[in-house]
Amino acid sequence: MLAVYRQMEKAEQSGDANTWVGLWCRESASKAEKMRPLLRARPDVHYTSSKTFAQGDEAALLGQSGKDQFLSMRFVKEDGRWKIKDEVWSDQAFHPDSVYAMVPPAAGAFERAGAPWQNIAPAFDKAGAAKHGWQERATFDESFLYIRIESPTPMPAPGSQAEKPPMGWPVMKIDVSGVGEFVLHSTANIGVEATFDKSGRANGNRHYVAYWLMLKRADQMIFQTWAGLDPDPLVQAGGNFLDVRVPLRTMSVADARHTKITIGDAQWPKSALFSLDLQQYR
Repeated sequence: MLAVYRQMEKAEQSGDANTWVGLWCRESASKAEKMRPLLRARPDVHYTSSKTFAQGDEAALLGQSGKDQFLSMRFVKEDGRWKIKDEVWSDQAFHPDSVYAMVPPAAGAFERAGAPWQNIAPAFDKAGAAKHGWQERATFDESFLYIRIESPTPMPAPGSQAEKPPMGWPVMKIDVSGVGEFVLHSTANIGVEATFDKSGRANGNRHYVAYWLMLKRADQMIFQTWAGLDPDPLVQAGGNFLDVRVPLRTMSVADARHTKITIGDAQWPKSALFSLDLQQYR
């Protein structure tokens, strides 16, 4: 992947649009093609990389171009060669552990068992769930922390038409033994996309539901992701459930066998709505 990264740098230095567009995967080729008119020779451009991570046919890279120009890139293998899948720019450096969310691990024991949520203890009894309007269950295995929000009303699938997002559950706090505390935001929002008539003219807007997942530690964002018009492997919704998966390595957990995880609302332990000492699923 570093070789592709260097090819991208050289293509931008020389303004070689053909080479630059050819570095992208087939799925992203149309988006890359739209950038062709904007490519100009920039001989002074220089890219550095701070972290790379590869797993199977996927890879992630964190880099920088300029004082306040940081980027994260995902790669996929096509026909045995690395190709760029997407890139995100920011004026702040990306957290090193964000690569483990960009390229999530393989399914853990819980998923391999068919995600038997019925065996996972709930946060509330039936009366408490009715009072709050939601229920929560959580567990972890060697790969992920799994959280399920259960709602008495249907959870619209990401990207489906909606005027009002589902809501009601709190921001969560996660305590990991030997590491520290994290804050997890898992919320739903309403996005807007333009609609077009048969002639290609914009004729209105369509509102859709998008789910946002963000993990922070000490006010520093580790990663964030969205599931809306495009799916995301870490966020799923449908029926009466919202399921999120947090890769353990984004919380500096490389070996879950001796790890203890407690999850509660963001005010825990001062005035907790709930607190769960999680059992590792094996």
